[in-house]
Amino acid sequence: MIHAPIAHFPRERTWLLPALQAAQEAEGWLSPESLIAVARHLRVPNSEVYGVATHYPEFRLVEPGSHLVRVCTGVSCRIQGGPTLLHALQDRLGLRVGETAPDHSITLEEADCLFRCAMAPVVEVDHRCYGRVGVDQLDRLFDPPAARKSAVSVPAFSKPAANTPTATLEQLFAQSLTDAAAEFRLVVNVGSCSESVGAHLLVDRLTEEMQRQGLSATVVEGGCNGMCYAAPVVELHRPGWPRISLKRVILEHIPSLVSALKADRCPADIEAVAWQPSSWRGIPGLDQEPFLRGQHRAVLGRCGTVNANDLADALRQGSYATFARVLEQGDPMAVINEVQASGLAGRGGAYFGAARKWEACRNASGSPKYLVVNAEEGEPGIFKDRHLMEGDPHQLLEGVLLAAFASGVGSGILFVNGEADLAAHRMEHALRSAEAAGLLGERILGSDFSFQLELRRGAGGFILGEETALMEAIEGKRAMPRTKPPFPVEAGLWGRPTVINNVETLAAVPLIVSRGAAWFAAIGGGMGTKLFGLSGHLARPGIAEAPMGVTLRHLIEEIGGGGIDGQTLKAALVGGPSGTIVRSSRFDEPLIPGKTISPGSGGVVALGGGVSINDVTRTLLAFNAQESCGKCTPCREGTGRLLALLQQPQNSGRRRELEELAEVVRLASLCGLGQSAPLSLLSALNQFPQEMTSTPPKINERG
Repeated sequence: MIHAPIAHFPRERTWLLPALQAAQEAEGWLSPESLIAVARHLRVPNSEVYGVATHYPEFRLVEPGSHLVRVCTGVSCRIQGGPTLLHALQDRLGLRVGETAPDHSITLEEADCLFRCAMAPVVEVDHRCYGRVGVDQLDRLFDPPAARKSAVSVPAFSKPAANTPTATLEQLFAQSLTDAAAEFRLVVNVGSCSESVGAHLLVDRLTEEMQRQGLSATVVEGGCNGMCYAAPVVELHRPGWPRISLKRVILEHIPSLVSALKADRCPADIEAVAWQPSSWRGIPGLDQEPFLRGQHRAVLGRCGTVNANDLADALRQGSYATFARVLEQGDPMAVINEVQASGLAGRGGAYFGAARKWEACRNASGSPKYLVVNAEEGEPGIFKDRHLMEGDPHQLLEGVLLAAFASGVGSGILFVNGEADLAAHRMEHALRSAEAAGLLGERILGSDFSFQLELRRGAGGFILGEETALMEAIEGKRAMPRTKPPFPVEAGLWGRPTVINNVETLAAVPLIVSRGAAWFAAIGGGMGTKLFGLSGHLARPGIAEAPMGVTLRHLIEEIGGGGIDGQTLKAALVGGPSGTIVRSSRFDEPLIPGKTISPGSGGVVALGGGVSINDVTRTLLAFNAQESCGKCTPCREGTGRLLALLQQPQNSGRRRELEELAEVVRLASLCGLGQSAPLSLLSALNQFPQEMTSTPPKINERG
């Protein structure tokens, strides 16, 4: 008998991952009966369903306890107390890592990364993350979370009928005004990072208190503006006032906050910043806020100000205007030429020209053609794409539409990391809203252009960041990279031309097409801006946007505030497990793709003076060895062997042996992830030879 959760899936192999996810959500794990039911429904051999289920880390073939506790021990959390929390929980629960209590009440696990790196250390209990956790706070994590009263619904837009795309969008804009929010509104910045410290609880409480005190204003839920260090943040948008961000707002602040706003003033007991050049009513301006002053914000421009769950608000702030104009002009090559002239290169780490992909796909033979948005972002220490999807989902959708129009694509898949729940929920809501308004689907805005977009979720696995492995997952297979050539634009999904772009890449496209190539090319030496997730031993961790070519010193000291509590920093990890470890003496070198220090996919973890570089390197190597897909021998065997060598007692020939094997892995691995797996080791050996000659104890259970 087919299990109800999977009965609605079409009987095609491409639905294998979604069907397994639905079955696991229903049962809490994948029982043998569920695997058989999925195999029968999709008409896929039992052995192949089992092979896929065992390939992806998020699928559970052993039933966990009623409660699941996971402690993050990725680099950012590891250096800020993650292992201490893990050991405390082991003692409290009487369990070792990976064990389930005899009464099946609880399971304790370690997590490679929970992607709330700016809130380290992080603990997850029953799929809810808690940030900035201390040992003395562990008991509160087991209290049931407060229920949310606020609900999200798709706005009731009627599809307009006008003669041109711009006229049709104008009618949608007019509809958005009928549902306009109050002139005075408070935007609670609720992102995955700030949610872990209770930002979501402020929404209902603020609404209740304003009603009690009779303050006429609207409370809406936005994404994070990047100031993770100051979370929870509440933004004030009031006629006659500049944009104001209130920092570290807690429930206890709310009565006095509402009283102050009712009296037409800002609360004196909450630190704030005014988004204008100088101070306002005693509130520091941008000239006194180094985190914001040191940035060049473009792609992040609306994050924290726009209602992340409201198409009407996005329309009022300009969404889809550029796309409507492009549709009306009807010239895909004009978009390609504009983006080509801007110099926009992929922001996922490879930095291949975005417009080159679009033109190659457009000129490729074969149909249908596909576009895949790579929102997997599974690298520990990297969390910027989540912020974009959580904070401004319609900006991403507009970029997707422009790329699809330019590429001659009619169908797309937005592939979101399986653990990025908030990002997935907001993107799913944005998709449904856009479809209801005629901004997605058939004959968009009354034009001849049609584009269907669906959202899929990953099931874990660092390898999904590799574009051909991602396509294998979409097709319902194990995520293993394909040999290139042929490249995806020639033979991608199901052998058809396919464009694959990263979230940050696509989010920049509406700005480039709207403002012109020259605007973007004038930033960052012709390469535009880059987003960075700042974490580790920093005073001000968060998401920052800076010109390409920015130095680590500017990111870490000017924007990030230097070492937390004034501590001296010895190094930084740049680019996650595929990146390099950079000594502090090199912080003045620019981050430029293909040069001495590449920005990679945009993660910077600051490492304090007491951090063991050897331990960090082994943590990264252990992750890469564990996450190897196993297809090619250099990566599959080489990463594990490198880790084993590094954990052996020091001898005179060990460094040479490490370097030689690392070169083999770097040069001979099949995909970019395998090729970059030993980079952190090589950089550590080069810049910290004395530390790397020591032999500290083995890293804990998963090492």
